[in-house]
Amino acid sequence: MAHAFFNVSLVRKALFFASLFFVVTPHHAFGETVLLEEALADLVKPSVVRIAEHVTGTAKIPAVKVDIKQRLVAVIPNRFTEVTVDEYLSGSGFIIHPDGYIATNAHVVSLETIKTSLASESALSAIYENALSLSEAEMQAFLNDEGSQKFSKEIIRYIIEHGEFALTQEVVVLRPLATESKMADLMASGFPASIIAVNQHFLDDERDVALLQIAERGLPALALGRADDVSVGKNVFIFGFPSTAEINQRNPSEATFTRGIISAIRGSLDGQLEIFQTDAKVSQGSSGGPLFNEHGEVLGLITFQTDELSRTAGDNFAFALPIGIVERQALEARILPEEGVYGQSFRSGLNAFLEKRCDSALSFFQETTKTNPLFLSEDYVKPYQEKCLLWQTEGRSRDSYWAEFRDGVNTMSNPLLYIFGGVILSFGILGAMMFWLLRQLRREENEIDLLEYRLRADEQELLRHERAAVEKDTPRRDRPVSSSPQKKV
Repeated sequence: MAHAFFNVSLVRKALFFASLFFVVTPHHAFGETVLLEEALADLVKPSVVRIAEHVTGTAKIPAVKVDIKQRLVAVIPNRFTEVTVDEYLSGSGFIIHPDGYIATNAHVVSLETIKTSLASESALSAIYENALSLSEAEMQAFLNDEGSQKFSKEIIRYIIEHGEFALTQEVVVLRPLATESKMADLMASGFPASIIAVNQHFLDDERDVALLQIAERGLPALALGRADDVSVGKNVFIFGFPSTAEINQRNPSEATFTRGIISAIRGSLDGQLEIFQTDAKVSQGSSGGPLFNEHGEVLGLITFQTDELSRTAGDNFAFALPIGIVERQALEARILPEEGVYGQSFRSGLNAFLEKRCDSALSFFQETTKTNPLFLSEDYVKPYQEKCLLWQTEGRSRDSYWAEFRDGVNTMSNPLLYIFGGVILSFGILGAMMFWLLRQLRREENEIDLLEYRLRADEQELLRHERAAVEKDTPRRDRPVSSSPQKKV
């Protein structure tokens, strides 16, 4: 029966040290856990919001005349167009601090967007009128000139400067679980937002960033990552509210999750800024959404996509500003981005869940309820909670050291674990043998010490008796002879 010792089932039960090593060693370090896409969506989605803007008022747009060859533009006297403005705009954003601070694009909330849109029509009309006087070669040269885009922006800026605008705006963060079908109703039930900071020069410097704040607290803010970790080929993900995904108005606040890779890192026009290019799918309405990695950390701010003319000739790409621009804008506004309780608790709960430590996982998932309930659905953590409860019912959770050991042994399947476990077990057996031998040697040493002690005690007892006998005999040998008087005759 000696061969039974090597039975596979018995060996699996015997690999104590190996299984214990793999059970108690943490598998995931905070900030390094690569999340499955489903868990990644559950982590990030509560932090992504839809932003709506309602702009009303009037505008007087002057007519202009341009000279493409000379790069000149001038107002045509007494010619202008009066426009009544009543526009709804929407975009995306994400929470960067639990106290209601939200990052988005400047063009999502800036009145410059409406002004630019109104001025563009006048600019295009002027360019078209001047183009009629040019030859085809001259027009083609203008279109191919790198400075043509800059000149077009100058025309629009010139028109805005000479126009008259009387506009008011209302910015609202839509309620995440809203179900209204009309934008006016959605805004009425949403959270009024204050514009804390906005770069009004985003058309010139490409730093298209704005910060909002709503009065709600305890929001599920996202963790911000480091843009210097971005490299070509890296997996990235996007959450936003693309208009192309709105097949109906039944779920107006349902964000869209897409994935892709960093396909290129490009420089801005002024050469002062890196821009991340990705093939993750986006469309109008996704502006202001987060670009994040597999750890759920925000790396960039989705800002624009391939222009419409270029999309007809090839692929569509999305472009994101590095998250450092958002951080700098926040610090200038004296806001220190901070991950919310939801993100911290969800990460910890998920790590415990992956290790089947269900007592800990359930405790962490319960902590997520400290998040503002208006921004949190139980659907995000409920599947993990139900799975943990099932594992506990079936006795498969690792809520004690013995359960961790047992489950770790029963789930071992990698041959390397058996080899490593065998080595550890061999060392364990050798150690036990050495311990036994040392114990035996110690016992024998103790017995020898005891015998030596008894011998010394006997010797001392014998010496004591000898000294007593000597002391008893000594008086008789040393006694003097009696000197009694002799008897006379």
